[in-house]
Amino acid sequence: MSDHHFDANATIEWYDRYSDKYDEDTFQQSDDNYGGDLYRLKLIEKLLPELGCDTVLDAGCGTAEPLLALLRQGLTVRGFDFSPGMIRQGKNKLLENNLDPDLIEVADVTDEAIVDHFGRNSFDAVVANGILPYVEDVEKAHTNLSALVKPGGYYISAYSNELLDLSTLNRFTVAFHKRNFIDPLPIDQESSAALLGGIEKLITNPDVPKNIYKSARNEIYLRADNPLTIGNELKKFGLHQIDILFYKYHAFPPLLSELSDEFKKIFVQNSRSYEIERAKDWRGYFLASTFIVVCRKD
Repeated sequence: MSDHHFDANATIEWYDRYSDKYDEDTFQQSDDNYGGDLYRLKLIEKLLPELGCDTVLDAGCGTAEPLLALLRQGLTVRGFDFSPGMIRQGKNKLLENNLDPDLIEVADVTDEAIVDHFGRNSFDAVVANGILPYVEDVEKAHTNLSALVKPGGYYISAYSNELLDLSTLNRFTVAFHKRNFIDPLPIDQESSAALLGGIEKLITNPDVPKNIYKSARNEIYLRADNPLTIGNELKKFGLHQIDILFYKYHAFPPLLSELSDEFKKIFVQNSRSYEIERAKDWRGYFLASTFIVVCRKD
């Protein structure tokens, strides 16, 4: 899904640079700003009480906006993030709300030291929303995150949806076909190139978009996962999928929203109509850019 190779320093630097505008771009909604992560937060706020969770670790807590919302629900929450800039913003926010800034700290999800630091088998739920797409060693990350969950507790994590690329009908669709359908074929390089060229001809806009508005995907590594297979992949970490929720919907291919200002409004209005209430709609597999997996630990 990504146009870039993994570079941890580049990812941290991007989030440090973006930290002062992060809340505005991701949690605030307007006609010009989708604010899709606000839907994720609302889903998590609803989910944790339903699961009976009291103690929560927010892995990739960012500016602490979600953590603050969970604290207001009466939950006991700690958090960490690999971006010092995001943690700095979060600590300031906690202080402004007369809360302990040491509830959050800088840490790396792939560092096994976090297990002893935060406590093995310590949390009713570990929430890792928006962190795994930016991690190269997901095996190590999943191992550490699972170790932090109590037996019988819950692992709740957001992943970028690889299947959306099938529906965008643009260069990402071409790349999806190459990665998943053409490259695995036992054929020579010339035949592979011919097939890829054929796919490009079938797609009216095989070279666009050059950039995605306000997206990290423009500058840094972003991995996507398949919502149809993620459950099986998590089993080896002692995590068993019990639910899947979709958010950040695209009601139709985003390129069509550029037909006119009216179509842009139609796109946003109808995309929003899917959020929250239709988080389990089957169309999410193909129309949502992100999904939340809910797992119970052995």
